[in-house]
Amino acid sequence: MNRRAVKTLILAIILVVAAPFQSGAFAATDPTTSALKIKAPAAILIDEKTGEVLWEKNADEKRAAASTTKIMTAILALEREEMDDTITVGEEVAAAGPYGIKLSVGEQLALQDLLYALMLSSANDSALVIADHIGGDVGKFIDLMNTKATRIGAFNTHYANPHGLSDKTQYTTARDLARIARYGLNNEDFKTIVSTTEWKLNRSDPKKLTVVENRNKLLGIYPLATGIKTGYISEAGYCLVSSAETDTVSVIAVVLGASSYKRLFNESQQVLDYGFSLYEKKKLITKGHKHRMVALKYGEELDLVAKDDVEANVRRILDTSTTISLESDIDYPINKGQVLGKIKVNQAGRKVASTDLVAERSIEKPGFGKIARFYLDRLWKSIF
Repeated sequence: MNRRAVKTLILAIILVVAAPFQSGAFAATDPTTSALKIKAPAAILIDEKTGEVLWEKNADEKRAAASTTKIMTAILALEREEMDDTITVGEEVAAAGPYGIKLSVGEQLALQDLLYALMLSSANDSALVIADHIGGDVGKFIDLMNTKATRIGAFNTHYANPHGLSDKTQYTTARDLARIARYGLNNEDFKTIVSTTEWKLNRSDPKKLTVVENRNKLLGIYPLATGIKTGYISEAGYCLVSSAETDTVSVIAVVLGASSYKRLFNESQQVLDYGFSLYEKKKLITKGHKHRMVALKYGEELDLVAKDDVEANVRRILDTSTTISLESDIDYPINKGQVLGKIKVNQAGRKVASTDLVAERSIEKPGFGKIARFYLDRLWKSIF
């Protein structure tokens, strides 16, 4: 069974299992009210493609960021340097403490390896080395982090370090983390890194740690999972920014302050399942269905029909709308099946399905006789 078929099967199972989360035939329209109940003090669920909030709990409560901080560190690194750039470890690594891949001053690694260590094993020493290299020093990098947060729209986030260790002046919210994560997922390298379960580091000293494993255990137990980052310090509790997708639906969940990693992963799965339960697969466009009649020169009329059947997962409670666009100059001769326009189905401001509009029949270029009859008919009607 291929990956697409597996995702479709899993989504079908989720829709059945998550049925109790629905109110009647539809989910609640208020994202703060639903049958979904988790014990973590703050959480949010959004549609990755649109940014729409699907569910939330205390999403604007300021909380310690823990290692979810590293999402921003990775974003800045990927936007400002190439993955194969070589970085030399400096004295800044001494401030990392015992948590990391035991980088030593003077050691050289590719940015790619430092990013995998950062996002998979949550290496604090990697965070400091990246920050010093990108910013010129760690302090300047923190300024870049805060500027970037503002530009993304994470207005209730403030960074004081690049790794997330305890600092009373460093905080974020579930809503801001969802926004930052959604921004990061636009970067293909970021998506690849956060979805990787294991990475082998290229290090000159084989006695040092050479393999890093992802602490996000959803990647091993939740087949639709695609990322993103765990975090823990005592002030923050257990935190996870997660993402999951089917072929047509992508969601981001943030769960902050769980009492254990076991509960964190369990509740994150509940939130993701609920997200997928809000969508249903529907046939939105039917092949051969007439969508527009166009009047051609010399009195001919032509029906335009949908080229393909199109199905998509759409929100259960939201209406869809259809827009049609046509070629600017439709003229003879016309062949059956010729593409003359496009039909799009939209929901909540985004395209969810589309296909070409094609000619239902062929029409040859009119000859002199037909054109003459057309004008004579018009003249006759104008007189009588």
